[in-house]
Amino acid sequence: MAAPAGRRRATRLDPETRRRLIADAAEQLLAEHDPLLVTFDQIAEAAGVSRALVHTYLGDRRGMVDAVQVAIVGRLDTWVSHGLGRATDRRAAWRAVVQGAFSFVEAEHEGWSVLAATGGLDHPALHGLRARWSARLSADERPDDLGPQAAVASLLLGVGPWSNRGIDPGAVEAALRPVALG
Repeated sequence: MAAPAGRRRATRLDPETRRRLIADAAEQLLAEHDPLLVTFDQIAEAAGVSRALVHTYLGDRRGMVDAVQVAIVGRLDTWVSHGLGRATDRRAAWRAVVQGAFSFVEAEHEGWSVLAATGGLDHPALHGLRARWSARLSADERPDDLGPQAAVASLLLGVGPWSNRGIDPGAVEAALRPVALG
């Protein structure tokens, strides 16, 4: 069956690829516009698909925002994991978390802004990262160790504004080290 005149038929892609492309289009629009004003029609046009397909893959507005937030948190995790995987002690691990977070915010400023503007700093995926990073910083790898939890939470709440103001990541690492490592 041919596509209706004036409407381009979407290329057949596997569902995960299609979902990612639609979420990427949504993220770009959320970065460019007030998140409350972005419509599914805009997302559909940007992704080159129908509005119905956007709903199929992302559900409602909450599902759309959730998909974008999960993608951004996943990229943040990748940035931090590169250094964290090479860290040989707790101090190096803390340095890797700080450097990775700053590097991510500087490289993906729009993504970080979308995460903050859409309430993603309280997303369950980010809670999971905080728990994992806190456990890695804890002397006995306890995710409930309050010092590392407080340091990681402070870092995540401050990294955007600190990066915008040109604060040196090394200064943040040193200032929060006593809290992070005890």
